[in-house]
Order: sequence, then C-alpha cells, then structure tokens
Amino acid sequence: MVIPRAIIPGLDRQPTSSLEAVSASPAGDALSWRQLDIDIYLPGLVERAFGNRLFAAATGRQGGRRRTKAKAAASRSSGAKGGRPRKRAPA
Repeated sequence: MVIPRAIIPGLDRQPTSSLEAVSASPAGDALSWRQLDIDIYLPGLVERAFGNRLFAAATGRQGGRRRTKAKAAASRSSGAKGGRPRKRAPA
C-alpha cells in the first residue's frame, strides 16, 4: 500500500533522509519518527487516505470473521430451521 506523504501532516516538508528513522509501536498500529516528534496512528491514516467507507468495510469483514458462542448458537438454530432460504430467480 502506498500513501503519499503529502497527506501526512509534518512529513510533507521533511527530507527523505530524515524519514528512514521510523519505528513501529509494540501493537503495530502506529508509526513514530522520534527525531521529528511525529506519531501516526495507522487506522486513522488509512481512513484519511482511502476514505471511511473502505475502512468501515475492512473492519466489518474482520468483525464478521469472529467466532463467538452466540454466533455458533445462532447458526445452529438457523440450521435447525432448514438454513438460509434459497434465492428466488427473477420472474
């Protein structure tokens, strides 16, 4: 993924050589340039670069993949009723 540094406040005016000293947060959700006193939260950066609609879709997919006891119970209940109804062909 390539994000233009012009949309990151503070990085747009820095020389390329000063951008090499970057570190990631322990959680992996932020980038930090200590010498420049710049910290970037990655989910916010992705939302700013690509729009909140794309970001919401990606996080929704993550949530849909979660396996919980409640989802398993709902799936069993739906299956006991015959499962999901078949799609009807347009007339």
